[in-house]
Amino acid sequence: MKNNRTKKQFEQSLFSLLQKKNYHDITVNEICALVNKTKMTFYRNYKDKDVLLAEASINLVNKEYNEEYDEILAKETDVEEIEYQSLIITFDWVAKHYNQIQNLIYKGETFPLEIFKNALFDNYTRYLTEVIASTGYDIPSDYMSIFCFEGLYNICLYYAEKLNNNKNKKKTREDAKKACRLLAKAVMALIKVQ
Repeated sequence: MKNNRTKKQFEQSLFSLLQKKNYHDITVNEICALVNKTKMTFYRNYKDKDVLLAEASINLVNKEYNEEYDEILAKETDVEEIEYQSLIITFDWVAKHYNQIQNLIYKGETFPLEIFKNALFDNYTRYLTEVIASTGYDIPSDYMSIFCFEGLYNICLYYAEKLNNNKNKKKTREDAKKACRLLAKAVMALIKVQ
C-alpha cells in the first residue's frame, strides 16, 4: 500500500508541475523534491519520466472521468442523453486540464501528448463499447472510437482554449454544449446506420 501512496504522490507532483511548466523542462529532481522523495525511490517505481506520465495519465483519466460517467449511468437510460452528458464531462475534463495538455507539447514534439491522448482514447473506447452494446447494434467499437475520438478531442481542445482565453465564459460554455449535442446526435446516427 505504501508503494501505491508513493506512486500517487509522484503522479500528483508531475501534474502539479505541468500546470506551470513544459513537460520537457520538468526534471526528475523537481518531481522528487515536490514530494520529498529520492531519485532512487523514483527509479524504483518508474523507468523514466515518460513511464510516470503514462501511468499518471491513465489513473487521472480513469479516476476523474469514470466517477462522473458512473453518475450519469446511474441517472440516465436514454442512450443519446448518456452520450451528450458524457461529451459534456469530456469537454469539462479537457478544459480543466487544458494547461497541462498544452505543456505536453514542446517545439512541435508531441510524444508526451500522445502518451496522454492514449489514456483518453482507451477510456473513450471502453465507454463507446458500452454505448454500442446498449443500443443492440453490432459494430466494432474500435472503428467508432477511432472515427469519433480525434474530432471529439479537437472540439474539446478548441472550446477549452476559447474558455481559457475568453471573457464571456458563459457563451463559450453554451456553444460547447451545442457542439456536444450535435456530436451526440452524430454518434447515434452513425451507430444506427451500421
